[in-house]
Amino acid sequence: MSSTGTVRSCIRCHEAKRKCDRVTPSCRLCRRKKLECIYPSRRPSNFVPIETAYDASSPPPEFNMLDFEAMSNELTITSTPPEPAQDPAIPSLAITLDARGSWFLAPETFTVDHTPMPLPPNFKLSDLKDFVRLIERWLATWITTGSNTFIHAHLYEGTFPSCLQIAFATFSAYLNRTPTTTAMILRAVNDQATALISASNEGGTSCKLLIDLARIHALLAYQIIGLFDGDIRSRHLAEKRAPHLSKALDRALENASATLTRHLSANDVTVSLANPTSPTELLWQSWIVSESLRRTWLVAQGISASYDGLKLGWAPCKGDVMFTTREGLWAASEASLWTRMCADGDVHFGGRFLTECLFDGAPEGVDEFGKAMMEAVFGRERFVEWLCSTHC
Repeated sequence: MSSTGTVRSCIRCHEAKRKCDRVTPSCRLCRRKKLECIYPSRRPSNFVPIETAYDASSPPPEFNMLDFEAMSNELTITSTPPEPAQDPAIPSLAITLDARGSWFLAPETFTVDHTPMPLPPNFKLSDLKDFVRLIERWLATWITTGSNTFIHAHLYEGTFPSCLQIAFATFSAYLNRTPTTTAMILRAVNDQATALISASNEGGTSCKLLIDLARIHALLAYQIIGLFDGDIRSRHLAEKRAPHLSKALDRALENASATLTRHLSANDVTVSLANPTSPTELLWQSWIVSESLRRTWLVAQGISASYDGLKLGWAPCKGDVMFTTREGLWAASEASLWTRMCADGDVHFGGRFLTECLFDGAPEGVDEFGKAMMEAVFGRERFVEWLCSTHC
């Protein structure tokens, strides 16, 4: 069964005025009654099923070991991309991806969906403060463990860019600040953020997606401090930096599909292994980068919307991107385990609005990041009721 969902109910559920879980190709009720499930036409979005026309007559021999035959979340694209030229000077384990192996690399999966999202029931401005505190806790977890729900544990094992080293040390100092050192640390935050933006403007977008992502994580850490715990000048400077962070994230999303597909090699996408030994390792590493980018985009846009909402009393919807929510997938410690989980079950790959379908399942099947997005979109009342329905 495909994991792809749709925002609109099927025709039969709509006419019968019954709740539809909006799973394609057939919703749960139509499957149970063995009826044909038909969805109405809709405007194009990043949630449409994607078809791929790769040549199946000659699959790459080195890809057979991935065993994605049972994979439930296939995404395909409408035309075959051109074969990228390989630089002979770069040692590479580059692989040719088919649709079953590249469900998360299709260009459409990186498209921002700007469909308006309504406020959750009983929404209060204090909910925005709770969201900010949650992100602050996640960043504190990064300082103590080296990872969190949007910075993967294996993301920077192979390389720890200097810009992120500085941000890591600065945020650690911030967490351990004293009244005497607070002003000094805030000055360091502003100076390092300014230097980071200047270096990014001079160098432009890096040819290595991981370096761009490190700059984004560094700037996000500085923004959290400047916007929500700085003095007046720090907030002023952080507001001026906000468009730079947003543009960097959008550029990274726009380039991610082509970059990860073209540069599945040890030199271009360095994640956890200096010299990956199999296509399975490379595929897992590219997912780590792409999923970290997707989640970071959602966190950064959520922080921006929360700040605007607290400051102005309202904030526009920043959009949505697809991400995975299956419990255990983000925490997989090795490529083989990640591959088995992808093949054995639905990874719940979709946008925040589509996480409504997760309320039909058990909380144990949804990871921490997915639960946070469910609460943010559908409200704490419904979220707590869902948790209690299985634990009480």
